[in-house]
Amino acid sequence: MKPVNLFRVSRIRDERLFNIMEKHEASDHDNHRIRIHEIESLRVLTDALAGQRITVRDTDGFYFGYVIPLVGKEFDLLKVTGKYCLNIELKSQDVGEEQILAQLRKNRHYLTLLGRELMMFTVVTDTLDCYKLSDDGELEPSDIREIAKAVRKCRAAYHGRIDKLFRASEYLISPEEDPEKFLQGQYFLSPAQDYVKTELLRAIADTSYCAFFHIYGRPCTGKTLLIYDLAKHLSGSGRTLITCGEEPSGGLLSISESIENLDFISLSDIGSSEQISGYDFVLVDEALRMGPASFNFITNAAETYEQVCIFSTDSSAALTDPEKENNIEGRIRSLGLTGEYELSERLRLNMEIQTFILRLKHLKCKTEKTYEFEHVSVNYAGNDAEAHEIIKYFRDKGYVFINPHRKAEDPFADLEESFRYRHIAGREYNSVVMLMDDSFAYDGEGYLMGIPKPDPAHPYPNIFYPGITRIREHLALVILDAPELLDGVLSILD
Repeated sequence: MKPVNLFRVSRIRDERLFNIMEKHEASDHDNHRIRIHEIESLRVLTDALAGQRITVRDTDGFYFGYVIPLVGKEFDLLKVTGKYCLNIELKSQDVGEEQILAQLRKNRHYLTLLGRELMMFTVVTDTLDCYKLSDDGELEPSDIREIAKAVRKCRAAYHGRIDKLFRASEYLISPEEDPEKFLQGQYFLSPAQDYVKTELLRAIADTSYCAFFHIYGRPCTGKTLLIYDLAKHLSGSGRTLITCGEEPSGGLLSISESIENLDFISLSDIGSSEQISGYDFVLVDEALRMGPASFNFITNAAETYEQVCIFSTDSSAALTDPEKENNIEGRIRSLGLTGEYELSERLRLNMEIQTFILRLKHLKCKTEKTYEFEHVSVNYAGNDAEAHEIIKYFRDKGYVFINPHRKAEDPFADLEESFRYRHIAGREYNSVVMLMDDSFAYDGEGYLMGIPKPDPAHPYPNIFYPGITRIREHLALVILDAPELLDGVLSILD
């Protein structure tokens, strides 16, 4: 999205023509449509500013209806300079000061990361009542003169594409990787996550006995953050347990130490139903990681001790033959669930990276947008030693090396930090370097195929995709001694 001149676009009062004009001016090709009441509110504000001697030139440089990619947070009006960020929210009628304050505080959380001095207002356009957010986060009355003064301060506005100013990685936190942000509540749930949370908590409040719930969705839809947020909330009502595929990390232990009534335990450490009898709520993230014995211990405990149990699954996360044969998702659905909820909107995955992955899977895949893939680096190594040096180069630049289990004698073991597939579930990394070798090849139709080696029950290619979807911003591929594979991958960049 590019900025528009508010005065010029607000002169058009027809809804269809306004949308044509606004999309052209903003180079905004998303499908959202601006409704007539929003157009009228914009016109009222602009006319009021003109009454305060705000010129047409002063209304240049406003982003109208901007939505942060991946996060889904929308702002009515934004104007950014080297020093200031001006945010004006428009309400066609009074919605109450409590709602206005909540919105401005939420906006402040996102805008603070721009590093500018914030000026934040709400205008109720049917009465021209104005409010501002004070420096200490309280709602104060304002007027159109104060807003006009703020507009004048922002004459030297940024005119580039606003996505460049917002890094989604600053908002999409991983509790395990960002425990302090999680504890301080420096995150927000997407509308879909918030809806599931509200519905699930309502159902729990109506339950006075054993209850099973299921949250499911594809990778990158925010299941793990939702599970942890639910656990934080439920810990205020009773003892709460989150199960982990591996031993709890230092980040999780710091969360447990800081939140009363919230504990973590490895699935492998659950040896009986009695062991988890003292909990009111048991939450199982990445539930496909557990075997039938752990599943039985957890469900028997829930039924015996009248616990609430919440499972989270991603059907594509069954990576090995034993995990597929366990059919944990089928077992969950056979429990007589009190509630089942799907998260379908991908939040975490950068659209550029997502498009690259789609093309990587199928070279002939048609995608809606084209990218130059400036955040993707493709490298080639003729042998293990060369690959080792290239991976080390990226590690020194801050990339995480996610190393799928390849062979008994792993030449890259000294470069990893336990980032195998069981350790990366539910975690995200800004920059990732990954390895591809002759376990991969493209077929005649351009589909990426995987050879199950060295162990057919643990196919290396199956483990590759969960790793590559952990990425927020930058991907480096190291292709090892596979020239035909390199040819296919480089065709994506051509």
